[in-house]
Amino acid sequence: MTERRRAQNWFFLGILAVLVMGIPYIILGQDAIFVYHDQLDGEVIAYLLKARHLWDGSGILPEFMNGAAKTALTLPAPACVLLYRWLPAWAALACMQVIGSLTGYVGMFLLIRHVARSEERLSHRQGMMAFVAMAVGCLYAYVPFLPVYGLSQYGLPLLLYCVLRLGEADGNRKIYIAAYSYVIFFGVNSSLVLAGFAVLGIWALWEVITLLRRRFRAGQGIGWLLLLAVYLLENGALLQEIFGGVGAVSHKAEYSLAPVAFWGQLWTNLLQGGQHSVDYHRWILVLAVCFVIVTGIRLGISAGDKKSVTGLEKALFLSCGGILLFAFAAAVWDSGVGVGIRSGLGALKGFQANRVLWLSPCLWYFALGCCLLMVVKYLPDKQETAKSVRKWLAAGEMLLAVGVTLLTAAQVLPESNLKPNVQKMLHADYGAMSFRDYYAVGVLEQVQQYIRDNFAEEPEDYRVVSLGIDPAAALYHGFYCLDGYSNNYDLAYKHRFREIIAPELDKSEYLTEQFDGWGNRCYLYSAECPGYYTVQKGGFYFQNYEINAQSLKELGGRYLLSAAYIDHCEDTGLKLIREDPFETEDSYYRIYLYRVME
Repeated sequence: MTERRRAQNWFFLGILAVLVMGIPYIILGQDAIFVYHDQLDGEVIAYLLKARHLWDGSGILPEFMNGAAKTALTLPAPACVLLYRWLPAWAALACMQVIGSLTGYVGMFLLIRHVARSEERLSHRQGMMAFVAMAVGCLYAYVPFLPVYGLSQYGLPLLLYCVLRLGEADGNRKIYIAAYSYVIFFGVNSSLVLAGFAVLGIWALWEVITLLRRRFRAGQGIGWLLLLAVYLLENGALLQEIFGGVGAVSHKAEYSLAPVAFWGQLWTNLLQGGQHSVDYHRWILVLAVCFVIVTGIRLGISAGDKKSVTGLEKALFLSCGGILLFAFAAAVWDSGVGVGIRSGLGALKGFQANRVLWLSPCLWYFALGCCLLMVVKYLPDKQETAKSVRKWLAAGEMLLAVGVTLLTAAQVLPESNLKPNVQKMLHADYGAMSFRDYYAVGVLEQVQQYIRDNFAEEPEDYRVVSLGIDPAAALYHGFYCLDGYSNNYDLAYKHRFREIIAPELDKSEYLTEQFDGWGNRCYLYSAECPGYYTVQKGGFYFQNYEINAQSLKELGGRYLLSAAYIDHCEDTGLKLIREDPFETEDSYYRIYLYRVME
């Protein structure tokens, strides 16, 4: 078998390894397990609501927070709204996972193969190169990024590969077409707010440096402009609201910012990464440091040779440098200096520039690939009679690199999105909440039908709030809700909603800080279970729950859906409609229906 054929086999074997993660979703359907924090509770609902109102031309979402503006829910991957238009929500989310992971694998594979092209010694070891690219690509594909963010993280390796190819195209039309097509594809399937701003910023810096070094490539510059144009078209309404003074004042204007210690945060960023960018790279860090030192020693020995620094070594140094830069920038943004600057930015003070850390996982795994390629590069051929020192060094590097790769895999795979679904297939009573559990499928339909049969009211005729069950469940089933999860809604609405939950906020300093200083969760809080938004059916009940029912009625609220019985509900202005709760034999929730008293 030729080296080229062997390389192709490794590539397609990796494709199969990634596609395997889609099998449990097909088998489990709505019983599949997805991370619910910042996914089922928010982003999935954003896709669903935008899909329902995709062509209505209205600027509001009537079901969401009493008719909030569409800018209250910004899609992390706008083009994926079509999946939620065409498919059931669980299937759309599963598709986002498989497509994202597959894109991550292909991108990392091509990127690692690309950086090895300039190494003459590796040109005769294509099979080994492909194996390295396949192994690292699969690891990156299984890193548990949240699929609702589309290609914001998974798509970065392929974007970097396209940028590099645009710099080498030299008029090659096929390369231009393929690269520009992916730039557009990446743009419509990623978020400007979450990762796009960092991509545009780093790419612009790259272009400035190449221009100063007189190595500017017009193809790369056009690619940057193309991505910028896509983001501007997607986020025009949001940007106009922020910078053009159009629309209501965002609740972000009242964000309470708490600075953190710079050095501690820098260390955390380097060792763990940021929110939703944890990639289990600690062992890769050890490997990268060792290889940077060893490579530095090698370059020091051959300092007189101007050609001693190869493209592979440059790639490793640039990756590590980029990681340090991102960690430093994020730490500054969260430190006292950054908070001091942000405090004067109004609604923009809530902008999470520390999301620049979302670019780091791509670089960590690319650095791992570079280290493994160096091992392959310096392995002696059978014909060579290398000195014993060189042989021992190569053997040590190989053992270290292989060990780190296995240790990283031992961390990534158990934490991947595949594991809980395999567990669910093997054990039907596996404890994690499923898609069906979270959205109370089979339960809230009963509630809706009961209201229809007994009060002749359709969902659009009344407004509900939820207690002990995430409002996302009611929104999923088409209820019109006063509560919800949004990172950009009307400040005046926040103040009106606060009147409803004021009795419970007064009981808890923690809840007061959560709502007044942050407020993205515009929920019915309870001091009896602070921080818990889902109450499983069982013995728990609300013993001293209070609500401002008059304010709730004035805002349009008529029903309250509670996941637990509310004792003495009449004292707070609520009436239990039916003694028996709504549930199914295996439902996670038991829903009690309350009506606001006239």
